[in-house]
Amino acid sequence: MKSKSADITCDQTLVETDKVMKVSEFLGKSCIKKYFYVLSKISDEKKLKIIFSLIAQESLCVCDIAYILGCSIAIASHHLRMLYDADILDRQKKGKMVYYFIKDDDLKKYLLNLTGELT
Repeated sequence: MKSKSADITCDQTLVETDKVMKVSEFLGKSCIKKYFYVLSKISDEKKLKIIFSLIAQESLCVCDIAYILGCSIAIASHHLRMLYDADILDRQKKGKMVYYFIKDDDLKKYLLNLTGELT
């Protein structure tokens, strides 16, 4: 009887150098490290909801985000501050309101591609 592991491995070792070189170059790019960093910072449900919300609506105030998350303003502010400190979000104060938005347009495009078009 043939083992299942035999079906998922190559019968011989043959490295396709051109493919391996292209992948190695791609993985060596700094954008991979940047996106890994960003994804590690948004791997929490509330933070991910904040990011999706800011993809769907370009900027939102703390009160709006708290309502969307179903949490207190203090908890929303905590998550927003963490994303701000991680250099993922930026903020702008307009009068008494503070609005948050995704800081980097390239990052926003990348995240939009991951999520599909939400807007």
